[in-house]
Amino acid sequence: MQCVFVGVFASRFRRGIQSAHMGKDPAKWDDLRVFLEVARQGSVHAAAKRLKLDHSTVCRRIDKLESILSVKLLDRTRKGIVVREEAQNLLKHIEQMDVHATSLEDAVTRETSDVEQIVRVATMEGIASRYLARRLHVFSQFAPNVKLELVSIAQAVDLSRKEADIFLSFFNPNAPGLRSTLYSTFNLYLYASPEYIRHHGLPRSRGDLNNHVFVGYIEDLLAINAVKWLDDIIAAPKMSFHSNSIIAQCSAAACGLGIALLPTFVGAGVEGLQRILSDQIFTSREIWVSVRTEQSHLTRIKGVIQFLKHIFHHDQEFLLGRADKLSEF
Repeated sequence: MQCVFVGVFASRFRRGIQSAHMGKDPAKWDDLRVFLEVARQGSVHAAAKRLKLDHSTVCRRIDKLESILSVKLLDRTRKGIVVREEAQNLLKHIEQMDVHATSLEDAVTRETSDVEQIVRVATMEGIASRYLARRLHVFSQFAPNVKLELVSIAQAVDLSRKEADIFLSFFNPNAPGLRSTLYSTFNLYLYASPEYIRHHGLPRSRGDLNNHVFVGYIEDLLAINAVKWLDDIIAAPKMSFHSNSIIAQCSAAACGLGIALLPTFVGAGVEGLQRILSDQIFTSREIWVSVRTEQSHLTRIKGVIQFLKHIFHHDQEFLLGRADKLSEF
């Protein structure tokens, strides 16, 4: 039934273009898909990379489509390439075609159990490397035919541009076209090394922190406000080391360079680090899982979502810092 619907939709759309432009070749789905990807990426180069095409091929297909439709589709601005107002309705039709084509693809691959599917999950470095990667051994129980790609990225991900299939964030993206769900919460505590404590003493209260030094993020490289968590603990901290990598921050703290505020999944169990002032000082962040609304029903997406939901529920005590290590499944 779904296959018939996709065919009818595409057929009607094609006939509409043909009737409006008699004597010209009809627009082809490959060309429409190129236009859709350029619109999503806001760049010919990015679209070409995504589609695995040459830059010149993308330009040629856009030119061909504009010739067939007798309308200019795109404008180049300082912020990138944008879709012209007169082409917005066309873009909406193509987006619907893409939704149904994706659904059809999922229906076909569901029927072929040995076909491997790929789902790309994008999130921050710490939770990707120090938590999710350590739970992948149970992933096949939820999505046996799915290959998971885990992308570590220090900025918000635009799922509408297909930068990823699932975005796991520490804030609610609250963007049109996304289905975002709060799945868990984690705590962050102060960590220091025995060497640091020997040289600088052990802080006994929040007030003592003014006499200590910290490691943390590089302020002008932060693209996500949610990770400005050190501001929750101390105003204008004295910094001894900055890095855009939380793993580097963790290592620097373990070497005695300063105190680090770390999520439990990063700091727990690291040799050379101990939690300090945990009965007085901590802060929290939420874990949100977002998918494009039109993809939320896909089998491969639902399998990954079930995996994430399961591990977050199972590991809640660890994420909150009430358990020192991950427990066995």
